[in-house]
Amino acid sequence: MKNFNNLKLVILLAFVFAGFGAFAQTDPFEADILKMQQINGSSGTTDAMFGQIVAQLKSAKPEVTEAKWAALKKDVFDVEVNDLKKMLVPVYKKLFTPEEVKAIIAFYESSVGKKLAEQTPQITTESMQVTQQWGMGLFGKIQAYLN
Repeated sequence: MKNFNNLKLVILLAFVFAGFGAFAQTDPFEADILKMQQINGSSGTTDAMFGQIVAQLKSAKPEVTEAKWAALKKDVFDVEVNDLKKMLVPVYKKLFTPEEVKAIIAFYESSVGKKLAEQTPQITTESMQVTQQWGMGLFGKIQAYLN
């Protein structure tokens, strides 16, 4: 009986949270923010990040198959990234007006915006490498200056 009550509670909570999700999805501003996140090239960047995570983990987990890595991406990583995008909506709502978000979307739907979105993963990867080298050089200069 206790398990049945727990099951009823879980089902009730699922309906309640589904209702909240449906309500949140009716907000056009939030929908535009999610669209902006979708078309701005960040998905390519997160895919590259997943590739880096897997590359680091493969040496520690050589027994994990490619199929398992692919399932991990779909079942865990992509779900978490989508949750993160939703968690970031209030940040965008605080910093941008609905009109600004629409203008950003219009930019990313333009040919140059599409090119920027397409190149964003490569820009991010190369920028991280340059920034890491720059930071090591800066740290060395700071240490030398303080000595």
